[in-house]
Amino acid sequence: MICKSKLSIRTHYCFVLLVILVNFHAPRKSFADGKVVRPINYKGSLEELSQEAIIVFNGSDESNTASQDLVLKIQVEGEAEKFAWIIPFPKEPKITKQSPKLFKELYDYVEKRNHRSKPKGLGSFFGNKAAAGGDSEQKVEVISRQIVGEFDTAIVRENAAGGLNPWLEKEGYETLKNAEDIIGFYRKKKYVFACIKVSSEALKENKTIDSHPLCFSFDTGGRDGIYFPMKMTSLQTEPFDVNLYVFYRYWLNDKLSKYGYRHRGFDLKYRDWDTNRCLTNGGKAWSLPEEDPFLVNLATSVPTVTNFFQNRHPGKKYYLTNIQSKGLKPDDVRQWKDDLWLFPYYTNRAMVPYDARTGGPAQTAYNSE
Repeated sequence: MICKSKLSIRTHYCFVLLVILVNFHAPRKSFADGKVVRPINYKGSLEELSQEAIIVFNGSDESNTASQDLVLKIQVEGEAEKFAWIIPFPKEPKITKQSPKLFKELYDYVEKRNHRSKPKGLGSFFGNKAAAGGDSEQKVEVISRQIVGEFDTAIVRENAAGGLNPWLEKEGYETLKNAEDIIGFYRKKKYVFACIKVSSEALKENKTIDSHPLCFSFDTGGRDGIYFPMKMTSLQTEPFDVNLYVFYRYWLNDKLSKYGYRHRGFDLKYRDWDTNRCLTNGGKAWSLPEEDPFLVNLATSVPTVTNFFQNRHPGKKYYLTNIQSKGLKPDDVRQWKDDLWLFPYYTNRAMVPYDARTGGPAQTAYNSE
């Protein structure tokens, strides 16, 4: 049995969208996940002060075929005109360019919702099965490479210890120092790394780099676990904040059991709820908000978000959940057994999420015994 709850919820995240925004001419805070790496001859600092992502997750009822979009937004603090950004994924992602307006519209949407009076006792949430729902001898295997907008993107897998750093150095970037525990963690799980840098063509033209988001679409290798990479960020020195907009067909576990995000140091800022005009537990029609009784009043304020869902997930319904964590210390995150995994709201407190069980992609995140 899966999510059965009478709680009133205001937002859901179905999948993760990671949007990357980069400014190379002035110091700015950074929003992203993974690790920003300096060019070899760059003596300044490149640090991520915060991470911001949109996650859209589509779970699977009975098989390990869940898929996720991760739109990552990065702003690098530093004056380097190029850098390498390394992000781990369970499976090879497809990378596409997205509009930078996505985050602005979702931020405004949450602010408007939170400034309105919150109804009491309206709506409920009852889940169902849907909510549970190269050359191996090479030390580094380059799986794919493509130009996306102004960025040169490469998907690589480290097949043997000590392979990633020489590849980074060959590409013109500093190596990851004292990082074998982190790199080895992903190598043992057979994860791939998405490596992003400004393309040589863009640098040759000596023009201002277009600050656009990148969307990583991938299979999680599981059923009900929503993935957000964080352990690579622990290689930096400065504390960082995380702001996630999660779209999911059902609610997320907040603190019902040890698998809730509250136990990972995250707090709820907002989540969608059902009014007496809504279909109970029906989700919200983000691809057609003007016809959704909950979204209709704010439909004109989210045109870019609407277009995104029309293009990628037409007709599907989600609840939006906005969760945040402030001042995460890299050393603390480095001690985590795994990355951040979010799960459905199973009302049975003894329920172990499928992906947290032995053999699941999130099995190392929690002790399920």
